[in-house]
Amino acid sequence: MKPARKIFLAVLFLSAWSFLGGCVSKSDFEALQRDQENNSKELLALQRNVYSLNTDIRGQLDDLKKRTAELKREITDLNGEVKSKVGFLEKEMETSGQPMRRHQADLGARIDKLQMDVQSLMGRFEEGKYFAEKNFQESKTLRESHQTKIEDLDKRIAEIKRSMEGAEKKPEGMEKEKTAETEQPPEKPSSETPSKPEASKTQTSAKASEKPAKTAALTPDDAYKKAYDLYNKGNAPAAREEFKRFLQTYPKSKYAENVHYWLGECYFSEKKYDEAILEFDEVLKQFPKGNKVPDALFRQGIAFLEMKDTMNAKLIFKEVIKRYPKSDQANRARKKLKELP
Repeated sequence: MKPARKIFLAVLFLSAWSFLGGCVSKSDFEALQRDQENNSKELLALQRNVYSLNTDIRGQLDDLKKRTAELKREITDLNGEVKSKVGFLEKEMETSGQPMRRHQADLGARIDKLQMDVQSLMGRFEEGKYFAEKNFQESKTLRESHQTKIEDLDKRIAEIKRSMEGAEKKPEGMEKEKTAETEQPPEKPSSETPSKPEASKTQTSAKASEKPAKTAALTPDDAYKKAYDLYNKGNAPAAREEFKRFLQTYPKSKYAENVHYWLGECYFSEKKYDEAILEFDEVLKQFPKGNKVPDALFRQGIAFLEMKDTMNAKLIFKEVIKRYPKSDQANRARKKLKELP
């Protein structure tokens, strides 16, 4: 129960008691009045406290309302800033994503181009392989034909020598007759044994063909040296022909590996890089354990570089390093790979 109500009830009770009793003493009445005055003072004090509390509560409520309004404004401002930043980030993501999408598109186009280039290179490789095999078969047939002709020529020379030896045993009269007949044009010697009346003509033809026979009968060492000297003098076309002639005449010679290699170098000097690569490849195929194999493989890579074919050049240089890691050619291949993009 509230204090003001208690005081009010007490005063009412005392009044009623005074009215009903009618015989209350003066001192009691004064005491009662004092109590009433005290209670009134307490009531006033309580009323003042209540008013002060109400004032404080109203002030606090007003402060809370203001704080709430400020918080609402701050929240609204924050929401605006968040929305603005989110929009900015979305724009930034979209803007930054465009170069990435363009880069992906460019990368896809480059990959497609590389695939087309690889297909084109494979086509060129197959075409080159076909022509290389065709040229190899043709050169093989040509070598066999030349070998047959050389064997026939050797037989004919042997027959001419035999006929010359038989003519030397004849009398001097016959020698004079033969001397007179030497002024006539020499006839082609027959592969059959000449009859006695035609002996002088056969001897004359043999003498006439004696000098060319000596020229054609170069030893493999001399023939190789002749071609190699021409290359060293810078006459690559003439050296190339001599090296080809050597292979036709002495296909099984101990110089065959070197001849194939220097033939490739002749083609390289003439900037015929396709032919050079094929000739170096002959060294790799025919003499896989030969001394010229590392040089031939490395020079193939250089030829591809001259043809602006960097991809195949890198593959060749890596193969040199893999197969001959401690060789000079491997060191040169490593330097070339560092220079390439």
